[in-house]
Amino acid sequence: MDWSSLIKKIRSGDYNELEQVYKMYREEFILWIMKFYKCSDDDAKDVYQQTIVALYENIINDRIQHFNSSIKTYLFAIGKNKMFATSRDKHKIRMEIDEGFELTSDVTDREEENTRKLEGVEKGLNKIGDPCRKILELYYYHKKTMNEIAKDAGLKNSETAKNMKYKCLKRLRAICLKGV
Repeated sequence: MDWSSLIKKIRSGDYNELEQVYKMYREEFILWIMKFYKCSDDDAKDVYQQTIVALYENIINDRIQHFNSSIKTYLFAIGKNKMFATSRDKHKIRMEIDEGFELTSDVTDREEENTRKLEGVEKGLNKIGDPCRKILELYYYHKKTMNEIAKDAGLKNSETAKNMKYKCLKRLRAICLKGV
């Protein structure tokens, strides 16, 4: 199995090769993650699921064109990054518990506060308008690179896109701090 075949078939809606990749590397990946990252079988399976989803999304969203590495190497690299993210998140929760936060009411308060903040950001995005809204959405929601953003937004180059993103983010913060 090679990259070009996998990419073409998935983009055309044929998921048989993705299923083969899933089955081919599943056991080896789970054993590897459990051994090197000292996690449970369930956590390893979760990370593998997230890894396969990331592979699929990267193919569908044109983030993968061609690679010199093997599919296995790519999968294991994604898995390693997913495992680090999972460990980091668990460490944050553990730190909060160790520091004596009361989780029951505190979690509800934080969820409400986060919801209010997200609503404020959404209102800010509506107020900021284009091209800022488009640039920020491409970067944060669609995870596009600066080169892709420059092309999609009709900008001169990636440096221009990076500068615009910075200025747009600064404007959005100012709008959100004022309380739309």
